[in-house]
Amino acid sequence: MDKVLKLRNLKVVFPSGHGIIRAVEGVDLDIHQGESVALVGESGCGKSVTSQSVMKLIESPPAMTRVDTIEFLGNDIKDYSAKQMQDIRGKDISMIFQDAMTSLNPVMTCGKQIDEMYIRHQGVSKKEAREYTIEALKLVGVPEPRSRAKNFPHELSGGMRQRVLLAMAFACMPKLIIADEPTTALDVTIQAQVLNLLRSMQKRHEMSLLLVTHDLSVVSNLADTVYVMYSGKIVEKAPVKALFQAPHHPYTVGLLASVPKLSDTEKTFSQIPGTVPHPMKKPSGCYFHPRCKFATDKCKNTMPPLTTLSENREVRCYYPLNLKKEATA
Repeated sequence: MDKVLKLRNLKVVFPSGHGIIRAVEGVDLDIHQGESVALVGESGCGKSVTSQSVMKLIESPPAMTRVDTIEFLGNDIKDYSAKQMQDIRGKDISMIFQDAMTSLNPVMTCGKQIDEMYIRHQGVSKKEAREYTIEALKLVGVPEPRSRAKNFPHELSGGMRQRVLLAMAFACMPKLIIADEPTTALDVTIQAQVLNLLRSMQKRHEMSLLLVTHDLSVVSNLADTVYVMYSGKIVEKAPVKALFQAPHHPYTVGLLASVPKLSDTEKTFSQIPGTVPHPMKKPSGCYFHPRCKFATDKCKNTMPPLTTLSENREVRCYYPLNLKKEATA
């Protein structure tokens, strides 16, 4: 498969009056054509900053961003100007943000906001754009699309607003969709509808997807490859099936164990002790060692490298778990 996105050594820091906030530290990411990649981890680990950096949406200042490569469709866009990025945002790379109510313009009708995508990137007239908008809304399952296009965001339900965002994201059939917690603030039933729609649209049009989430149940259904992030660093990378069968990093093991299961006869709730370290007060060595029951003096003093264990499997741990289990799976 052709590589759609190649990200190398991304670093993002936020200087403040109290010190340096190291949000992202040396992240590498690869996404191939038609592949669905999930970036998972607890809140505050740097997932959203990473995804927004791909589209160069992190303003500098206040942020300080350093990256060796942001290669999109074979072109290094690392040094693209704001004008050049505007030409590819929405057309070649689209983003679905967390909360539709804050992502949509409250003083413009939903239809007009989608119209702008076609007018800006395809050069069509307002009349033609509106017809394309109606078809886009119909495609994502919005009932009475011609009428809904005249509604303002506050006049629609949360599920309908999220479908409007999907229509905007898929409007110009981009090569890459970045979905940053696309089901935030939606109830479980609507979440399933939105995620199924996102997956079917992505597969139907052979687009690539970067899904940013902390919900592992979503990951199991949508992702092909998973990157696990902790405190600004990638700690594990694996195909989704292999990750769920045999997680190698203790943090990944803890994340999977914390998901409630219907088959749990003991009815106990498992959780990872402690919290994600403050980005200005990260511990020495492995950032996870204060929460890890397997940590040794080596873990406490030296940051482990991201080591390749097998094809498409990497882990940042001196003592990876479940190696025998993976070998026999």
